[in-house]
Amino acid sequence: MKIRTPRWTAGRVAADLADPYLYTDETHLEMWRQAREAHPVAWTESELAGGFWSVVTHAEGSEVIRRPTSFVSVQGMRLQANPAGVRAAAGRMLVVSDGAEHRRLRGVHQAWFNARSVAALVPTLGARVEERLDALLARGTTFDAIAELTAEVPRWALFDLLGVPDEDQDELARTMEEAFDDSDPGPAGEAARTAAHTRIFGHFGDLLDLRREEPGDDIVSALAQAAPDGVPLTDDEILLNCDGLMNGGLETTSHALAGALLVFARRPDVWRRLREDPGLIDTAVEEILRWTSPALHALRTAAEDTVLGDVRIAAGDRVAVWYPSCNRDEKVFADPDTFRLDRRPNPHIAFGGGPHYCVGATLTRLEVKCVLAAAVERVAEIEVEGEAVRRPSNFLQGLSHLRIGLTADRRPGPRSGPGPRSDPEPRPDPDPEPLPGPLDGASTNGTSSDLRIVLPGADTATGTVEVRSNQEVTFGRGLTGAPADISVDDPTGEPIAGRIRAAEDGLWFITNLSRARTYVVENEEGGGEYVCVPPGRLDMPVPFPHARISLPSSTGSTYLSVSAPTPANAYAATTYAPDADPAARPDPAFALDPRAKYFLVLVALCEPQLRAPATMAIPSTAEIVRRLSPLASCRRISPAAVNFHIEYIAGNKLGVRNQQSPSGRSGGNWLRQAVVSTALRFRLVWTDHLALLPAVEAR
Repeated sequence: MKIRTPRWTAGRVAADLADPYLYTDETHLEMWRQAREAHPVAWTESELAGGFWSVVTHAEGSEVIRRPTSFVSVQGMRLQANPAGVRAAAGRMLVVSDGAEHRRLRGVHQAWFNARSVAALVPTLGARVEERLDALLARGTTFDAIAELTAEVPRWALFDLLGVPDEDQDELARTMEEAFDDSDPGPAGEAARTAAHTRIFGHFGDLLDLRREEPGDDIVSALAQAAPDGVPLTDDEILLNCDGLMNGGLETTSHALAGALLVFARRPDVWRRLREDPGLIDTAVEEILRWTSPALHALRTAAEDTVLGDVRIAAGDRVAVWYPSCNRDEKVFADPDTFRLDRRPNPHIAFGGGPHYCVGATLTRLEVKCVLAAAVERVAEIEVEGEAVRRPSNFLQGLSHLRIGLTADRRPGPRSGPGPRSDPEPRPDPDPEPLPGPLDGASTNGTSSDLRIVLPGADTATGTVEVRSNQEVTFGRGLTGAPADISVDDPTGEPIAGRIRAAEDGLWFITNLSRARTYVVENEEGGGEYVCVPPGRLDMPVPFPHARISLPSSTGSTYLSVSAPTPANAYAATTYAPDADPAARPDPAFALDPRAKYFLVLVALCEPQLRAPATMAIPSTAEIVRRLSPLASCRRISPAAVNFHIEYIAGNKLGVRNQQSPSGRSGGNWLRQAVVSTALRFRLVWTDHLALLPAVEAR
């Protein structure tokens, strides 16, 4: 028998972490605090779920979810999951797949949940939220906030994306509640949940048949036509992933919104500040996600003997990352039990991380933002009537009952159009910050700054370098008498391996001064986005406000975490009256369809620069034909068809103008160069779209 230490000792002696009723009050927050102090990683025995390792700190939790080869998802991603159900879904459902299978499935989801696609929902979703709030305010009575508001918002968005008919939506929503009702952990409860999932599969089976006959502009139609790596998805794969989208897309957003309403009711001063300064909505959304942490845990299974923190974990051991505890880690979040509208940086892991970073994160953020944007203009006060009741669950934490009353805002003045907005004119700072301190603009004194860099192996409380706008810091091993600003303990590295420079308005740059090593900058907020910084690359702009820089070293990799402020951008109203002349409504500047064949040609054309941004290579027509021909939809693609698609993209989609020199010496490549330049400059394609192409064979 294996002896696993340390053992869980925090909280009540008899507490079972898999008990869904353990989380129906807030006493478990003190249990998490004790656990973070006593044992960041501890073996936990459960009568309901068996034995597993519990991870309660941000550093170790982040490590688990970002090491997909050491900690796999294919054996289940939640405690008490039905083993037979996990086996049936393994490798065929996004959340319980790994490696190539996960990339294959994620690729067909990603186009529907990127920022560009989700932004298209804003006018309709924003208008529905405003209409619902206006109706609730006009009623003038208390109401069930979950049934009439917070659960409705994600349904409107997700049912629209999935193409669920209006007449089926209420019944499907009720079935989803039954499918994820953890109040009865016994056999009867499990049977009820299984029956509900069966009804969900039946519903989407009928919808799938309909969409094969009558395709629409929705996810189900896209899944029915998808053929990643040239292989169409099976019916089981489509139904399993529709079920997964419903689980992740409906419950989490509702819990986040209900938790936000509760904290704003308890802290009227915080709500008043947000109403007075709507420019804080972006940071408020992130704090809501950290504070509520709707996903209680994520389960992984160790694929190999490994070490996590100071603990040895054996292959086959299950590992549960408890997100609410990680997101209140005192080493990362100052005063973590206080809700702060302007918390920055806020590197919460409410959406997980690594390859399994929540595919719907952008949609959830938009939904929360839509509600806040509409409410700050309409609602003066929020009051709770009676008790806020928490639902029993060990997987999703949130409220099952919240009755509130809203007081209407009587302030004069026009309201904005539907959807999120920012203040048109940022307010001046009444208390200017002192001049830059040490490191030629970098400091470690905790003052406000434009860029924050967490040193290798340190935490934000003790090892943060702060950099002001238009200043820079160096990193490397340094030399005696000539140290680098940020010391990287790698005896084989360069004295000055690179530079990080802070620009204005949240932008920053990285320079790679090494002779042979490529640095990788990973977006810690976006599903698998990254950029490569090749040797010698100067001042590469990085668009990620929260990023992790991986610096290869002789002992593995060293990581720097970088956080930049969210720009306080202003946006003009972009909505139009329903009865306005259609000619007055401009089409999007670049309306590309990621499901069209011309889009595959565009991705193949941009592929070399997506994989290695320093390259200037542009594929030839023959190379694009060879690249796409393994796909079922492109088996008969010809050179003439490729050229037609490129000309169509240039002329009809991107409006590229002739850039040939009068002598004509630029050759026929100018059009391809202009298309690639435009597509990359405006981020019409990015690394996630590479999943649409056939897998690259290892050499």
